[in-house]
Amino acid sequence: EQEWEPFQALDVELVSIMVDPLSDLAAEARRRGITSIVAADEDKSVSKTYNALEFSMHPGIKPGHTFVLVDKGGQIIWRWDWIGHGRPMYVEVDEIYDDVSKWLERAGGGEAPS
Repeated sequence: EQEWEPFQALDVELVSIMVDPLSDLAAEARRRGITSIVAADEDKSVSKTYNALEFSMHPGIKPGHTFVLVDKGGQIIWRWDWIGHGRPMYVEVDEIYDDVSKWLERAGGGEAPS
């Protein structure tokens, strides 16, 4: 969220979705000063819909560190999954920005970036 400014020009919205209870998420968001949308997926329906439970330290139980770009129609047009021990559990902001920018440029043409 601290590095969100470049993304504003891309007309994307940051939404953090976690399976923890909403009351816990709200308290943690306040504690950390998070002002973007934080949503609770307590029944894991969103996690299941976007297949976020597969690549995790706890497969099928909790989603892993997954970043997903969903278009206005609800379709995934870009994703990054943490896949395996020993790999970083995050992706660099510049990498997300570059990938998302490329996908958004080509999303209208239906062609994936190379």
